[in-house]
Amino acid sequence: QILEDQDHTLWLSTNTGISSFNIISKKIRNYTHYNGAQNNNFVHTSGIRLSDGDIMFGGLEGFNYFTPCSLTVNKNVSVVLLTDLKVSNKSVVPGEDSPIKDHISVTGDIRLAYKQNFALSFVALNYTIPRENYYAYKLEGFDKDWNYTGTASTASYTNLDPGVYTFHVKASNNDGIWNTDDTTIKIYVQPPFWRTMYAYVFYVVVICGLLLYSRYLGIARIRKKFLAEQEKQEIKRIRELDRMKIKFLTNLSHDFRTPISLIMGPVEQLIAGEKTGNRIEKLNMIKRNSRRLLNLVNQLLDFRKMEEHELKLQLSKGELVSFIKEVTDSFSDFAERKKIRFTFNSVPASLFVFFDHDKMERILFNLLSNAFKFSLEDGAVTVELKLAGKPAAPGEQWVLIVVKDTGIGIPQDKREKIFDHFFQTNTSTAILNQGTGIGLSITKEFVKMHGGAIEVESEPGQGATFSLQLPLKIADQYIPGSVSPAITLPPAEAQLPPVVPALQVAAAGTESFPEMSTILLVEDNEDFRFYLKDNLRNSYKVIEAADGKEGWQKALALHPHIIVSDITMPQMDGISLLQKLKSDKRTSHIPVILLTALTNEEQQISGLETGANDYLIKPFNFEILHAKIRNLLHLNQTLKNTYTKQIKVLAPEVQKVSSEEKLLNRIVSHLEEKLTDSQLSVESLSKEVGMSRSSLYNKLLELTGQTPVEYIRSYRLEKAVSLLEKSDMTIAEIAYQVGFSTPNYFAKSFRNKYNILPSEFVAQIKKGNAGESAC
Repeated sequence: QILEDQDHTLWLSTNTGISSFNIISKKIRNYTHYNGAQNNNFVHTSGIRLSDGDIMFGGLEGFNYFTPCSLTVNKNVSVVLLTDLKVSNKSVVPGEDSPIKDHISVTGDIRLAYKQNFALSFVALNYTIPRENYYAYKLEGFDKDWNYTGTASTASYTNLDPGVYTFHVKASNNDGIWNTDDTTIKIYVQPPFWRTMYAYVFYVVVICGLLLYSRYLGIARIRKKFLAEQEKQEIKRIRELDRMKIKFLTNLSHDFRTPISLIMGPVEQLIAGEKTGNRIEKLNMIKRNSRRLLNLVNQLLDFRKMEEHELKLQLSKGELVSFIKEVTDSFSDFAERKKIRFTFNSVPASLFVFFDHDKMERILFNLLSNAFKFSLEDGAVTVELKLAGKPAAPGEQWVLIVVKDTGIGIPQDKREKIFDHFFQTNTSTAILNQGTGIGLSITKEFVKMHGGAIEVESEPGQGATFSLQLPLKIADQYIPGSVSPAITLPPAEAQLPPVVPALQVAAAGTESFPEMSTILLVEDNEDFRFYLKDNLRNSYKVIEAADGKEGWQKALALHPHIIVSDITMPQMDGISLLQKLKSDKRTSHIPVILLTALTNEEQQISGLETGANDYLIKPFNFEILHAKIRNLLHLNQTLKNTYTKQIKVLAPEVQKVSSEEKLLNRIVSHLEEKLTDSQLSVESLSKEVGMSRSSLYNKLLELTGQTPVEYIRSYRLEKAVSLLEKSDMTIAEIAYQVGFSTPNYFAKSFRNKYNILPSEFVAQIKKGNAGESAC
């Protein structure tokens, strides 16, 4: 039974005693035998509240009678003591190496290692009866709220993070009064070694070191990259500089060829006109030295080709003994002037083999030049040719060529370096010409290209001996032991054919051409252009152009019979001009001869593939050019005579054999009908024959080699020649009669075609008639 008193407290009896519950404060209190109440005898009993507020419960041993307001409350606060510390379920004993220095009840802190599990036991000091205590604890830094454990007096923790914690514990007495001053103790959980201060300092040091090292590596990488890029740029710059140097040498060498041509050409002509005397000796000296200058230029070009890996071996059949003899003979006058004994000895009388004539001449020229250069007066130079005894492949013969001199010699430490590019030794002032330092390097390269080897033996002051061993393929004409007649093989660009006077050639060459042919000279060098024009103007009508662009314009306007063009020119080079000429129907029929100082075969092949009819390398013999021009003009004239018909003004008898002849008949008939019409145009002619203007243009160009305008003008001029010869009309009347708009234009056109004015032509006719009458 539940009873309520005046203080809003509910009372009831339990099997342990009497309990109260205050409705307002929500507090519960228990009264047992320690408070004077009976135990274990109120289960089946009931109680009653009396009128004065007392309460009485019945029991087995009597009644429990009490006044609620007179009951006392225990206000003694229980003090909590720590009684035990267990680590890993083992009680800890205080000590120096222990987590606690003093007993757990009096120590100020606990120091635990990382990941150590521990348990704290505690007890409340409550001496009242009944001694009933309730506990609550909290680990500050880990628990957020208090842990109320009832009467349990142990707190356990596991896996705490490193750090500082504070353990709080409190208790309540039997009347539920909690102490306000809880018991505390500091707990230090030590971090692992990798989380200690030293570790963090180490980490900071390592990180800083790594950052500095990475920065160093980054800077080093950037520096290395910069240096590599700088080195790359430097290599590129050096290569570009080398390329520019080689290009400069090449261009310089090409530029040398034109003035050398202007020296060698006139000298050849002067020598051809001389008979004997002191003058011819001087001319031969000029010719000889111009040849040597040309060899030096070729040497620079060879060096450029060697650097660009463009050198190729051009083997051809020849007699080696006579070839070497011819090269050595060119140094005879030099030996005489320096008073040097010069001899050539050969064991085989003749030897027909395959070798590169041009490169073999350069080899001998360089070795002999050095021998004479470094030999003083009264010295000796010897050239020997022997058959080497080395075993050779079938069809081959090892040849030994020895060039020996008694000059200043070569120091031992310089022997291998003499074959390096641009190497020169320090010589005495007696040796004036030091040379370029590339001759022997080119010589060694040429010997290697032949599959041979070159060696040098020398002592200072004792001269030098160069030995060449070459495996040469035996030619078919060679029979071992036989003596064959010497065959003279002039080196490339060295010995030029004899010169025939230009007037004599011109006279012979003009016999087969009905009118003076027109030649267009395209050359940027004014002196060389003048030289060509001066030698051609007696035989041909010469038109000049200073570059390819001007040459193209004049080719379109004047339609020359042949074009002679240089390759290296401003505005438009010779190859570009050739491409335009051959791709245009108006000029594709004109023969073209290319002149160049470029010696590489690729350039020549490029020009020939583009459509050049012939090629000449500077310097060249002018008469060779004259012969090539004459041959091309004769070939063109032959083709025109074969596939076209000449214009016949006086009663042309055209047999109707083909459609081409029929077309020419119609054209001639229309021109005859419209002869006096100065307004006669290509359009009216094309309408008359029923063809478009372009078709008529192409057809006439194909049949006659002339454009429609040129064909009409040529027809009028042929008619004018007939009238000038047989009529008494004035020149002006004839001009109008054949369709020219003005006499001046007629005179100009007449002079362009026949290289003579109409008045001069009439005067010649009258002079001829007067001569016949006198006879």
